[in-house]
Amino acid sequence: MIKVSVNYQDDNISSLKVKGHAQYEEYGKDLICASVSSIMFGLMNALDMCEGSTEIKMADNEIEIILKDHSQVVEDYLSLVLIQLKTIEESYSQYIKIDERRKK
Repeated sequence: MIKVSVNYQDDNISSLKVKGHAQYEEYGKDLICASVSSIMFGLMNALDMCEGSTEIKMADNEIEIILKDHSQVVEDYLSLVLIQLKTIEESYSQYIKIDERRKK
């Protein structure tokens, strides 16, 4: 299963972590994983234009994005990605789970 963790500070996303494998299909043919990977790599490419706003950590089957400085552009990118991931979760909830945590 793909696990997405979203942390908020006040009403702003402070971090986004995506890890795991959907296991919808065999490795290399998994459309859920391919979709999530495409969304996340598109986000990372967009964040390259926002130098210094985020820290990106990558490991095997894991991507974590941590906001270093609040930026409306970065917030908008992350909100858009979250909408896309939630759309996948609506149809394939047995393969992707989103956990949102809010701190005040």
